[in-house]
Amino acid sequence: MTTVDHAAVFVRVAGDRFAAVERLVCALPRLLGPALAECDLGYRISSRYLVAVLRLAHEAADDRAADRIAYWTARAGGRASSLAAMAEAERRSFDAQFNLCELRATHVAPAALFEASGRLFTDAGAPAGRRRNPTDRPFLGIDVGGPGWEGVTYLPGPRHLFVAAPISPPLGDEIPMVFRVPGMERTVGVTATVAAVRSPAEAAPGKPAGYELSIAGAPAQVLTAVAARAPSAASAFRAAPRYAVKAPVKVIPVGPPPAPEAAPPGAAEGAAAAVAPGAHAVIEYASDSELEADFVSNLSQGGAFIRSGHPSPVGSELTLDLRLPNGSELRARATVAFVDGNGMGVRFTLDGEGDAALQAAIAHISARGRRALVVEDDALTRRMLADALAERGFEVLTAADGQEGLRVISEELLGLDLLLTDIHMPGMDGKALVETIRRAGGESELAIVVVTARLEPGVETVLERAGADAVLDKVLGAELVAQAADAVLERKRGGGAAR
Repeated sequence: MTTVDHAAVFVRVAGDRFAAVERLVCALPRLLGPALAECDLGYRISSRYLVAVLRLAHEAADDRAADRIAYWTARAGGRASSLAAMAEAERRSFDAQFNLCELRATHVAPAALFEASGRLFTDAGAPAGRRRNPTDRPFLGIDVGGPGWEGVTYLPGPRHLFVAAPISPPLGDEIPMVFRVPGMERTVGVTATVAAVRSPAEAAPGKPAGYELSIAGAPAQVLTAVAARAPSAASAFRAAPRYAVKAPVKVIPVGPPPAPEAAPPGAAEGAAAAVAPGAHAVIEYASDSELEADFVSNLSQGGAFIRSGHPSPVGSELTLDLRLPNGSELRARATVAFVDGNGMGVRFTLDGEGDAALQAAIAHISARGRRALVVEDDALTRRMLADALAERGFEVLTAADGQEGLRVISEELLGLDLLLTDIHMPGMDGKALVETIRRAGGESELAIVVVTARLEPGVETVLERAGADAVLDKVLGAELVAQAADAVLERKRGGGAAR
């Protein structure tokens, strides 16, 4: 059979990161239907590299299938590409990477994918007690007024929700959605329909790339909350890049740009320096929310702002490095297009690979739900707390002790909203973990809730001084602990307003 092959690649996949990827892999037969002929899976233990090669029957493969693969792969935190479109050297490199995978399942038929992927993911380190269901599908989580809300607007007439993102699902596709509304005890599931798509090629100032979802069938309470918290399309986007002065920019003056393979040298945050010809600037996005907001206002139009007390004249060129929250580093040549007293706005163009990486990163974070980390050494309690938070609409990561929790936090902090940690654990206990995050890490926005089976006198005061936002007794049970932790997060946010 002649096939059209696509690759879905994921990096740094370990622990609970498997959940979203596994849900996607198991759903591929339903997402692609008869177009999916077979699938190869590979996982490289040393680098936590995971790849799925999707072989589509040539007669059934079309742009809709490719768009569907790209969209849901990006939502799961990966990046999709057509193997046929790869240059010869790139294809050789891809094949070599796959051959290095210690764990592989090849030529898997769609009907066998659920069982085959379960074995591979378990061998790769996915939590053994995880829930798996062959009917599960990836979904779009919406936290109304919360993280990921920066690129959402609402069209009240047709009851369409616009999500700004450079990668969109195909027109007419049904999208499972889960809404989390402040004040509602449970999340609300809705099936939306893709009503319109604006591709990056069609985007313009004030009209970023994205897609409209018809949510006319959503409950009245959801529609009311969305209308109250989402700006209307008419007021949502500026007609030109905003060039935000607060953008986290490092400017490195004088001298030639670094070689493509070299990492940019460090510089003080927000340094105000002259940008001379041959210099380069580094823009580091401190959070997912910041990257998404800047995509709406700047990046979707190929613009960025560089703080400098001595901006270069309009027309000057420099090298621009973009550092994304997911660890990706992109490089582009930029031209100064705008100068004011705070610095200069630049226009830039990424190469094909860089543009694809940026698009995948933004599609992954757009309109995301809330994310929580549970740190607990007892496996049963850890799973019960994780399940209780998941029931409240959280995407949940877990860790078995403080040291593992600190590792997860170091990788996930900028995308986490809530930390729920036990106090008594081997090695680094909950108090030390909280102190490390608050004092050594300097993190103040993350909501931290500590749970303990022995709420002794004075413990609450000690933990709150260490930086905990609340201390809860495990005797409450998993559901009430999750409910209280949810309330702590909303209180820290200020009633659920967008951060």
